[in-house]
Amino acid sequence: MRIAFVGAYGNGKTTLTTELEKITGLERVHGSAMRDPAGTDPKSLEESNETELVQLAVRRYTERAVDEAARPKGFLSDGSVLHEWVYSKVRLAVGRYPEPSDTLAAGVRTPRTQVVEEVVDQLGLLARQQARAGYDAIVFVPNEVPLPEGHDPISAHFRVLSDELMLEIIGSLGVPVHTVTGTVEERIQQVLAIPGVPRNA
Repeated sequence: MRIAFVGAYGNGKTTLTTELEKITGLERVHGSAMRDPAGTDPKSLEESNETELVQLAVRRYTERAVDEAARPKGFLSDGSVLHEWVYSKVRLAVGRYPEPSDTLAAGVRTPRTQVVEEVVDQLGLLARQQARAGYDAIVFVPNEVPLPEGHDPISAHFRVLSDELMLEIIGSLGVPVHTVTGTVEERIQQVLAIPGVPRNA
């Protein structure tokens, strides 16, 4: 069973997949931290410019696709091959701290940002193709818990916009989508109820 867990930063994917790895016996896969673009001094994702963002997204997408392909019998993907594309798309359109009234369509783009966003959209087509072929099920983990105080690499509205875009994308793939809600234990039980999800003996 090849399952992708999707949802914005801070929605609880890592906690859920870590617990499910023990219960299902499926290995958890994830990309490396998106930081330190090649050819630059070490820097965080937040400090990276638009073109460095694309480089980091491609690197992480590639790592994840290779990791998932190495486990054809099953895995729990903490994120998905769509994740970096969604983050990049939202960040290019509205920045990391959009106003509550901001939408992806109404974001203000510079000519440079428009070109970079076109490149990201092309990469998004590849990500969709990979997701269709690579996942048996997608689990959407919605935003039910606020980010911890003092930890704000993105805003609450960035999370909302990311989840809206992700839901639109996964709804178009033809892969079964399951939304899990509630406590970690409640989410675990909802995932275990999905047909085909194994349990350790």
